[in-house]
Amino acid sequence: MTRSLKHSVLVTHPMSEGAMTRLQTFFDVETRVGEYVPSGDELVDWLYGKAGVIADTRFVFDAKLVGRLPMLKAICNLDAEHHNLDLQALTSAGIRATSTPAAGSGQLSVEASADKAWQQLLPLLQRAVPSAGTDGRYSSKWSRRVLLQEPAHTLQELRMGILGSGPLANALAARAQAAKVQLLDLGRDYGAFWRTADVLVCAGGANASPGCITATGMALMKPAARILNLAGPRALAADVLRNTALFGRIENGDVGPAHETTAPGQLLLNQTHVAAEDLIASLGFGRNSWHPPHLLNPDILCDSCC
Repeated sequence: MTRSLKHSVLVTHPMSEGAMTRLQTFFDVETRVGEYVPSGDELVDWLYGKAGVIADTRFVFDAKLVGRLPMLKAICNLDAEHHNLDLQALTSAGIRATSTPAAGSGQLSVEASADKAWQQLLPLLQRAVPSAGTDGRYSSKWSRRVLLQEPAHTLQELRMGILGSGPLANALAARAQAAKVQLLDLGRDYGAFWRTADVLVCAGGANASPGCITATGMALMKPAARILNLAGPRALAADVLRNTALFGRIENGDVGPAHETTAPGQLLLNQTHVAAEDLIASLGFGRNSWHPPHLLNPDILCDSCC
């Protein structure tokens, strides 16, 4: 029997589909969702062999309990409070702890903006998926066009590039990765980035202005490639604005200064995105590897941290 090489983690709360998919990309995820709060002995059993856990203030991690969890490396509170955590004991044990920002925080506003942007981006991605019968080539054996391989017709077939950096770009990248879209890296090869992209999205940020969408880049794009501009006119270079054909290939979206919803259910879903990314970073993966933005014990020492 083959044993998984992934870390095993525990989730004690319902998660959004995107957040759960992100976690499952990196970890073996066990869920124990419900109102039941285990005793200390039961919680030790639940966490046996686990490297991380997403919990809330119902679960108390005091010094006595922490000493019985030698495998645990990260606790991510799905709550703005953290009175359930003995931070001194956790720091001494080498366990990272994070808390989820409260309603009204900048991070949750970013998540709300990312949700709004993703709703505009998803139809663009779906339209870019190859249609049935469009893939194929002429066979040397037959005189007609034949389909030699059945296309997958899923988002996994797509290559997406993000122009710009910052919290919104990172949140969109996380959602794309959860949907199994292949993300391109602009820094490695500028030409390949533009040539291979099926969809490009300009998410704003310091690196997206001014004029990150240029005629030079667009000239390299595949004829069917699409661009979604979320950063407004400032992201378009002058040579694009003057070229009607190029300008017509760009779809403009608007995320605006989005604020998270007051609906408890949607607020929790936004919080689960943050908690999932915190756990991924706390265990050494993702864009914020080893440096989760909501770390409660920044003085912690770890072997793999730079």
